[in-house]
Amino acid sequence: MNKFGEKILSLRTERKLTTKDVGQAVAIPQSRYSELEKGIRIPTVGQVERIEKFY
Repeated sequence: MNKFGEKILSLRTERKLTTKDVGQAVAIPQSRYSELEKGIRIPTVGQVERIEKFY
């Protein structure tokens, strides 16, 4: 897991949200959001911006 993934996982769990909740809110498929948390995928600039605005 990378720092970005660790941070968004922490933010999501603090707020008691599911990956589906966040994915829908930031227009990223749930599976892709989960992969971002696990560090499997690198987020695009647009994804980072949407996630940042959400949290």
